[in-house]
Amino acid sequence: MTTIPETPLSHTERARLVLEHIRGIKELVSGFAFPGDPDPRALNNAKSVPDAFLESVAVAIEASEDLAQAKRVTPAELRDVADFSRAFTPVAEELELMGKSVRYTIAVKRASVGTLALQVYQMSKALARKTMRQVIMPHLDNMKRALGRTRAKPVVEPILEPLAPKTAA
Repeated sequence: MTTIPETPLSHTERARLVLEHIRGIKELVSGFAFPGDPDPRALNNAKSVPDAFLESVAVAIEASEDLAQAKRVTPAELRDVADFSRAFTPVAEELELMGKSVRYTIAVKRASVGTLALQVYQMSKALARKTMRQVIMPHLDNMKRALGRTRAKPVVEPILEPLAPKTAA
């Protein structure tokens, strides 16, 4: 039997798989909505009512025929939203933490390699002063440009003074 060696996934392939997974998670959240319409600031007052208030309104609707006839909201809807909020608040917190952690992971990886790259840059500058000038200078110039550490050459524009009008002799 032949064994087919596993090929490791590239970073791009792994990221694509993670994005597919995240997008699949959205499908599990009923009523998932992106921020926008209505304006999130318009939601502030109503979204902050406590679960105890929602339960009190549900009980009042169940106790009053007049409130029940208004058909604004049902006790089941009120309780469902409270349950939804309790269930998905930890999900939102975990996703926020995950986002921050992924950004931190990116920063750590970049910093570890960036530190080594800056050390190579310093070594290149030292070598450019010594023996390997022809070999290293074009690379050093590219590194300086990429870091934005080159001085822009001042543009000297000629000052043109208007000529005095010719007078007839």
